Amino acid sequence: MDIRLDGIEIDGRLHDFPIPLADLEALLDEEPDKIDGAGGRRGGFWSWRETGLTAKHTDGIHVLNLRLRVDGPAHRVRIEGRPFDEEFGPTGPTYPSRDLGAGYVGVRRTDPGPDQHVADVIVEQKVRRPKKKTAPAKKKPTPVPDAVEFTDLNFKLLVVQDLMYDKGLLGPSFDLRGFVDGFTGRDIDIDAEGHAPIPEALAYFAELPVPRALLSEVVELEQDGGNDVYMQIAPLWNGEDDSFDVTDFSDVELLPNLRSMTLTGVGEETLESLRKRGIEANLL
Repeated sequence: MDIRLDGIEIDGRLHDFPIPLADLEALLDEEPDKIDGAGGRRGGFWSWRETGLTAKHTDGIHVLNLRLRVDGPAHRVRIEGRPFDEEFGPTGPTYPSRDLGAGYVGVRRTDPGPDQHVADVIVEQKVRRPKKKTAPAKKKPTPVPDAVEFTDLNFKLLVVQDLMYDKGLLGPSFDLRGFVDGFTGRDIDIDAEGHAPIPEALAYFAELPVPRALLSEVVELEQDGGNDVYMQIAPLWNGEDDSFDVTDFSDVELLPNLRSMTLTGVGEETLESLRKRGIEANLL
């Protein structure tokens, strides 16, 4: 595999972005496991377990990102024709990445120590928007009738995931890279800061008005580390801390049709409390 500015070359053939899933399926001698998005979410994953390749998609047709499992030195992977370890050696930060223009290439290293090495190579198709040369004029936010106040921001993020990214009812969808391109308050370095919530992105969702009329559309909520809303706040987050844990569930009273919640970072006592409210509650 050679990761290039204009696509990914696999076994001598260049695959332009966006890469069709069917091309990968034809290329590999192994039947993929096709995993649908959890909770009825659009997209999912195709996984070739023996090959160690996982492709994420949102439409069942094109690859959004590729993750390749490697053992020790990433000898099968090159970047623009150069040995992989010239760009990403075995030691260093856990999640370094590089902007390739039409996409991003990054790695996941194992924990620091004498045996640290590259465990996964990740390629993401993410076209950056043109940088604005002048600051856009600030517009007054459009008033939203009967906007709801949430007690717990992380609970609100679950609702936004459902209404904005899963159902497309709350718009426009927030795109971090477009937001950063137009942001003039400071220079935001996604590659350096994206392992944790970026404050300005989190503030956007904290201030985002959610009309009460939409809340009846929320039937189930799923807290998954790969939720779109989390990836727009902390795109390189590894899902291993409590950044997005919900601590106050009183906001369930705002959702008259909520029937199911799948959560992380909560105990059995919390789950049982939700069940007593008539909500099917389980750990992910």
